[in-house]
Amino acid sequence: MIRIQFMMIKNTLLLRSIICFKEGVRLFTKLYIFFLIFLNLLYAEPVVKISTSAVSIDKFKMGYLIDESENMSFDQVQKQKFIQGSNNLTLGTTANVTWVKIILLNETDSSKELFLHNAVAYHAESIHFYEVEDNTLINDIRFEPRHYVNTEEMYGAEALYTLTLKPGQTKSIYMQSHFLAYQLIELSIYDQKASTEDLVHRFMPIVILFSILATLALYYFILYISAGYKEYIYYSLYLISSSVFLAYCYGMVSHYFHIYGEWGLKLTALAIVSPIFLALFIKSIFKTKENYRLQDHFINSIIVIFSLTYLYSFFEYYQAIEFTSILFVYFLIVMLGVSISLYRKNAPMIKYFFIAHIFYLIFSLIAILFYNSGIEYNYLTSHSIAIGTMFEALILGFLVSYRIRLLESDNKEKEKIISIDAMTSLYNKSHFEERLEKELLIHRRDKSGLTLMIIDIDYFKQYNDTYGHLEGDKTLIRVARSLQNSLKRPSDMAFRVGGEEFAILCTGMEDNMAVSFANKLRTNIENLKIKHKKSSVYKYITVSIGLYTVPHHYMSSQDQIYRHADSALYEAKSTGRNRVVAYEE
Repeated sequence: MIRIQFMMIKNTLLLRSIICFKEGVRLFTKLYIFFLIFLNLLYAEPVVKISTSAVSIDKFKMGYLIDESENMSFDQVQKQKFIQGSNNLTLGTTANVTWVKIILLNETDSSKELFLHNAVAYHAESIHFYEVEDNTLINDIRFEPRHYVNTEEMYGAEALYTLTLKPGQTKSIYMQSHFLAYQLIELSIYDQKASTEDLVHRFMPIVILFSILATLALYYFILYISAGYKEYIYYSLYLISSSVFLAYCYGMVSHYFHIYGEWGLKLTALAIVSPIFLALFIKSIFKTKENYRLQDHFINSIIVIFSLTYLYSFFEYYQAIEFTSILFVYFLIVMLGVSISLYRKNAPMIKYFFIAHIFYLIFSLIAILFYNSGIEYNYLTSHSIAIGTMFEALILGFLVSYRIRLLESDNKEKEKIISIDAMTSLYNKSHFEERLEKELLIHRRDKSGLTLMIIDIDYFKQYNDTYGHLEGDKTLIRVARSLQNSLKRPSDMAFRVGGEEFAILCTGMEDNMAVSFANKLRTNIENLKIKHKKSSVYKYITVSIGLYTVPHHYMSSQDQIYRHADSALYEAKSTGRNRVVAYEE
């Protein structure tokens, strides 16, 4: 009985095993069939059908093949299986040599002259087109933009291949695309009218972007010339380097000026310079050296590393550019960390930079994914660097504009509280004392430069005795006007502190710059050519100037600062007059 039961269990298990095996075979067969269908779809050769009278095709399917050996012949390529993909591809840094296969079928009743556009040919080391019908090579042409080979047959930045399709005719177009860095493919198929329109309009968005950035750069350069603030020139240089880089990167320079090869590479190197100017701008506008030492060290690291990389690019360009990709990530992280840190410290105007950098960071990450084949190719992803730069430039423009408004508001506040000398329209001695005290407090806080100049008209008593007090008053007015007109920066101020004695307060000047500026003031007054026949120095009115530039860590009183400048003035007068003397500790 037990044996019979054992045999029944054994048979049952055997039957179940057979059933499981059959189910496994059936499942495997289904998966195998599905895999074959998937492979068939993956390697199927799509056909681009021309079925309308007007042809403008910017989205279609084609085959592509990555040549890992980078030396496959055309005969070998024809025997390979191509992967199906779209006409716009980003294949990353490892697909240096890529082949494309496009099958064209004319379904209309008329012959078609077609133009195959490669919109990114200006970046390529070489582009090679092959035209095939019935496995027979009809024509081929090779473009080498970096070596100026066949660039006269290129239309600006684009490589065009022209072919004719008779009614019902099928042709295959192969294209070999050789890129040294990132492999990009952007193809379109047009008739003559659409081709012309594409050549005219494709690069207009970049032209508009370049125009905006270049105009902003010029505007801030003019602001620098007029006001003298370093942040304006740094921002201007950042904008112009970014705009020129984008103009080449997105084809405008090649399309309109036919710049390829070595000159194009030099323009691309501006991508290394741009972060340097942005870092200098941030240092200047937030005064990180004086107020935020730790953050300043990190910003300085960006300046040093990118400067060294730029110098290295003159010897090993491609290695420098590859290294820049890594450095760029470092730049984004450091700037994000600095902006967060300054935001937590309630640094003035930091919110503008923080917002600008967030936009720039987002679009830069999109760009990194795009160039490394980590995201789909479309207009947003392919132009992410341009879009991010535009957002950042406009928001930083608001930051600079806000700073200008703060300066203007501060100047208006000054006008409400100042006292004016009735004769010369300069600030009087009372306001001079107030302003000197305020500037000294700012100097102690920010460790910024502060220079006091005291100016005395040589032999003015003799002038009054000779020409009369009325002429003397006119001379004081002319001298005061000359001093005021010589001041170009809003932070610099002129005062009348005595009868023939004037004072100038300047910020942000080193010793040599202060002496040079004082000599300019002296020369300007001498060039007024106010006759003074009783002067033993010169036949015209002259001045003596004593100045004192306060050291960065000087903690003394305003009275001592004034005494130092007055002591320098005394030395200038006692050593011959009509000269500038700087007080030395």
